[in-house]
Amino acid sequence: MAISEQNDLPERFGPMTVKELRQSLRRTSFVYPFICIHLFATIAIYAEFQLNLGAGSGIPAVLAWDPDKVGPFWWVAMTVCGVLMPLAGFFLMPQEIEEGNHELLLLTELNRWQVVLGKFLMLWGLSALTFTSLLPYVIIRYFIGGIEWGSELAAAGSVLAAAAVVGAGSIAASGFPSLAAKLGVFVLYIFSALGGGGAGMIGGGMTLGMSATSKWSWLGNVFYHFSVVAVVLCYCVIGLLVARSRLRLALMSFELKPSSVLLIIMGLAPFIVGMVAAFTCGFGSIAGVLLLTYLAWNSDRTPKAPKWMPPPPPNIPEPVVPGLITPSPPTPAP
Repeated sequence: MAISEQNDLPERFGPMTVKELRQSLRRTSFVYPFICIHLFATIAIYAEFQLNLGAGSGIPAVLAWDPDKVGPFWWVAMTVCGVLMPLAGFFLMPQEIEEGNHELLLLTELNRWQVVLGKFLMLWGLSALTFTSLLPYVIIRYFIGGIEWGSELAAAGSVLAAAAVVGAGSIAASGFPSLAAKLGVFVLYIFSALGGGGAGMIGGGMTLGMSATSKWSWLGNVFYHFSVVAVVLCYCVIGLLVARSRLRLALMSFELKPSSVLLIIMGLAPFIVGMVAAFTCGFGSIAGVLLLTYLAWNSDRTPKAPKWMPPPPPNIPEPVVPGLITPSPPTPAP
């Protein structure tokens, strides 16, 4: 991609994100969860402070979701913002594929990656917007219960990370035609994210635990959260690549079906990352996730001619001169 194309990237997928955002704000899949989450958050706060169901000591790090240390308020936030709202991605791709809108979009300056990325940013943005509306409840909990900000930030990061992963998986599954295929792809994606992503964070978790009582605890914390960010970004990219492969307009006779290759990579992800973790004693497990993403990225690339090959001559018909009648060729005798 040229430098000018990279600079125009926000302008290209920006309209796609705005279009999806305007449509989704009017859907019941956003309105009802937005209303219900405030009702449930109020009940959760009442349960924490009136029924003595405190939030415990909080979770130590992002995605370290310990049920014994997470209070009712964060269970509500995770259920609605991290799981239920991202599942609305099941309804995003069918409206483009079944109605043929993706063919019209690809005739513009948008490409397949920008189409699915715009949908993902919209879906994750709605979850983040709903989660932001819960900040007043966090402030109330601070003044009433004296919460620990470190644990609250870790819980907030866990909710936003879960929303990104679940949203990418639901968009990936929505590109398949039947309901059984959608559910199968989504279950495979979640299995890959839990198995492969969990194995990819082994090194970060080991470093975090070993350095917890030393002066290098900050370094272990940084490496752990680097692993978390890498796993979340990698699986978001893999999910969007599956959705992008469903927008492919043509397939060469010598090419494998990209969506099938990506599903095979997702299914083998826990084993690939697990082998890398075993060979590196766990500390290099994140390299397996990065390798997996590299393989997925290169599994759906449109073949292109080399740069040294000249383009074919344009197929332009000769101009017709007014008043000049071209004699037709003689008809052969029977």
